[in-house]
Amino acid sequence: MAKTTSKSVIINPPDFLDAILKGSDLYIHFSFFSSEAESVLIKIIHRYLEKYDLMYLREAIISIAKELIANAIKANLKRLFFKMKGLDINKPEEYRRGMESFKEEIFEEDNEYLNKLGQSNLAVRVLFKSSHDRLRISIVNNVVILESELVKINSRVKKAYKYNDIAEAFDDVLDDSEGAGLGLIMAMMLFKNSGFPADSFRIYRKDDLTVASINIFHDMREVESKIKITGEILKEVDEIPAFPKNIIMIQRLCSNPESTMKEIADHISLDPGLTTSILKLSNSAGYVTMKRIESIEDAAKVIGIKGINTLLMATGVHKVIDSRYKRFEQIWESSYKRAYYSQRISIETKRNRFSESAYLSALLSDIGTIVILSINHDLMQKLREVAGRKGIDDPNLLEEISLGISHSTLGGMICSKWKFNESLVKAVEFHHRPHMSPEKYRELIYIVYLADCFSDIEKNRFRFDFIDEDVLKHFSLTEKKSFDYLHNVLKEGYSNQMKIQLEK
Repeated sequence: MAKTTSKSVIINPPDFLDAILKGSDLYIHFSFFSSEAESVLIKIIHRYLEKYDLMYLREAIISIAKELIANAIKANLKRLFFKMKGLDINKPEEYRRGMESFKEEIFEEDNEYLNKLGQSNLAVRVLFKSSHDRLRISIVNNVVILESELVKINSRVKKAYKYNDIAEAFDDVLDDSEGAGLGLIMAMMLFKNSGFPADSFRIYRKDDLTVASINIFHDMREVESKIKITGEILKEVDEIPAFPKNIIMIQRLCSNPESTMKEIADHISLDPGLTTSILKLSNSAGYVTMKRIESIEDAAKVIGIKGINTLLMATGVHKVIDSRYKRFEQIWESSYKRAYYSQRISIETKRNRFSESAYLSALLSDIGTIVILSINHDLMQKLREVAGRKGIDDPNLLEEISLGISHSTLGGMICSKWKFNESLVKAVEFHHRPHMSPEKYRELIYIVYLADCFSDIEKNRFRFDFIDEDVLKHFSLTEKKSFDYLHNVLKEGYSNQMKIQLEK
């Protein structure tokens, strides 16, 4: 018997985890895409891709499925709208008349059509069917698509596979009133960039139903997704200033076991600007200290050589940003809170050995964003506006659609150019993709990812339901109560640090 998790979402079989394990068919069924339906969809896709070792496709498949679901629900709303208006959707003149007011009326707050949709027999069903060589995800709605709509959708899908980047789509798409506009093109470009052949996706009519299906072959892991990095980005990475020489020299002292605290402090003190920057950073709200640090020697005593080395690296990166990307300094400044969270998570979860590297990794995690915005600021702003309307939460996806590279991958490239250690490079590169993280650096990457989740939740860009389940299990945070408790500890700690900073 099908399981009803609420009045709005039905899951069949009830134990979907067992169904996935056994390879049984399953579906979720709903009238509108509630947060509960979204959460279940994400968990099911996650489990399937985990089973077939295809986790690198997770965000792409989730975004594509959500876009297709949105189109299916919009199609159902359209049929309901025409019926309630007494218009025949199959008559061209009445269709044109109805569409003139459809979008305006249907997306009003508390509109009667959404309420009526929940009471009607119009619904969407997401079917998961696993076979020996593939997983098929089918989004089915129980109204038949018009021939004119089907032609338009197939035309857009075909075009999406020809675009080189999303800018071409912006220029080409004139309207998306049929649900086959920019959102679908973005989804299909992501589909293509993930290595899917064009025939892996179909939209078709079957009896009185409309079906959109995605075929995910089990051997997809052998497909190498081509990263298309624009010449502008490569040029920018090449032209990023080298890491400051004086900082590199002092770092070498820090790595020498025979160096004394006084020797390191004396070398730093020879550079008044560097001394000021390190003291400012060590006394900031983004760094965990409980007393005011007055000198480099005090800093060395309080935070140790590892701490000094971390602040040296942070100061060096800030100098580069200040010299080349001054107008994006606000992004860098906002990273201090995430860095504090990473360092504090390490301490709270008894992983103190990662506290310094977690701080620095989180601080540097958005360095790629700064570079991308410096090159394609207007395009990224457009993409983020579209993403807000389309419910695409992951900024990495937008970057990959438009540029062929994400800010995290680009950040890893920049850290490699500066010859940072491998753990830091990987933490920056995989902080949005913990499921793909190399096992050797997984602990550190999980910490930075979790700090990023807390930060995004505070900005209303993320939810507990969306967090990688493996990360939650790793930190024993699968219960929301435990998760919220740690989040409150971090928020309170940061707030206290802000107060300490003001008092210092």
